[in-house]
Amino acid sequence: MEQENNNTMPKYSRLKEYLKEQMKRGVIAPGSQLPSENMLAEEFKISRHTVRQALNDLENEGLIFREQGRGTFRSYPTSGKGKIVALVTTYISEYIFPEVIRGIEEVLSAAGCTLLLASTGNDQKKEAACLESLLQQKISGLIIEPTQSARKNVNLKYYRDLEKRGIPYLMLHAYYPELDPAYIIMDDEKGGYMAAEYLIQLGHKKIAGVFKADDRQGVKRRDGFLKALKKYGVKITPDLLGAYETAQLYSYPYQFGRALFAKGEQPTAMVCYNDQIALMVLEALRDEGIKVPEEFSLLSFDDSSLAVASEVKLSSIKHPKAAMGRQAARFILDMIEDKVIKVRQVYQPELILRSSCRALV
Repeated sequence: MEQENNNTMPKYSRLKEYLKEQMKRGVIAPGSQLPSENMLAEEFKISRHTVRQALNDLENEGLIFREQGRGTFRSYPTSGKGKIVALVTTYISEYIFPEVIRGIEEVLSAAGCTLLLASTGNDQKKEAACLESLLQQKISGLIIEPTQSARKNVNLKYYRDLEKRGIPYLMLHAYYPELDPAYIIMDDEKGGYMAAEYLIQLGHKKIAGVFKADDRQGVKRRDGFLKALKKYGVKITPDLLGAYETAQLYSYPYQFGRALFAKGEQPTAMVCYNDQIALMVLEALRDEGIKVPEEFSLLSFDDSSLAVASEVKLSSIKHPKAAMGRQAARFILDMIEDKVIKVRQVYQPELILRSSCRALV
């Protein structure tokens, strides 16, 4: 770090100016990760408190952003100033969506973009209305979570219109295969496989599963689940495999959970489509007098706040949430600026273990 003629400046200011110079020269490129606080403190022989002061200033100036558990990154320049980016999700205020949206808003706001927010309620007619409205506005780009992505795409024409007008769009969580779009998703099939494999390794031989049928995430998670059962020679009967659609969200999981114990040999474990569904199943188990994890193991997806909301702390496949949102926003900015044409990213699943599963061996 150059210190000539800067000796009168506080140490944190000298570090801040040095990092800004590195950004100006392109040594620290937009979106790239900065060295850790420890590395900076060691390199420049200063305290971590001093490093933190410099980074706080840079963050306040919008030059960097932080991702918990990942580190500090250089922000994208405010080249998006005056541009409008639309975000259409299936839901806004429920479940993991506030965190995803917050991540998107952080990056777009730092880039000077205006964010338009809409939701479809996972209804194809509402998706059509959203897209029709957006096509009448001067949007520069679109981030969209497709509606009922496992069903036939009845709104294909609106996406074709976006393409004809040169408006880039990025799909979140799932995508319509017939469009061959840019997307950012989880490897849901691998996650389903991991979930089932973990329960099998705990000694479970009769495992149930309940998955969403009208979204690709649910279909892929189910496919991975079944693939693991097949590989390990674990048989599953139709009564142990539940499938529900959006309209059945608040009734089917509970009913399915209770029905598991109405007849025949009872399962000892279950994989649920997500944490929200797992809590409904947990309620059904309570009403049946089944204790988790003593008598039944439960594993789900997304590692949301709901995973630790009840007395049973759920083991769950992690969803990146805000980090995925920030990455989606960076991608759409790059697409708007023609830096990339069709970006794609697949997040790998990670199993977060808590107290909802028990070994039988």
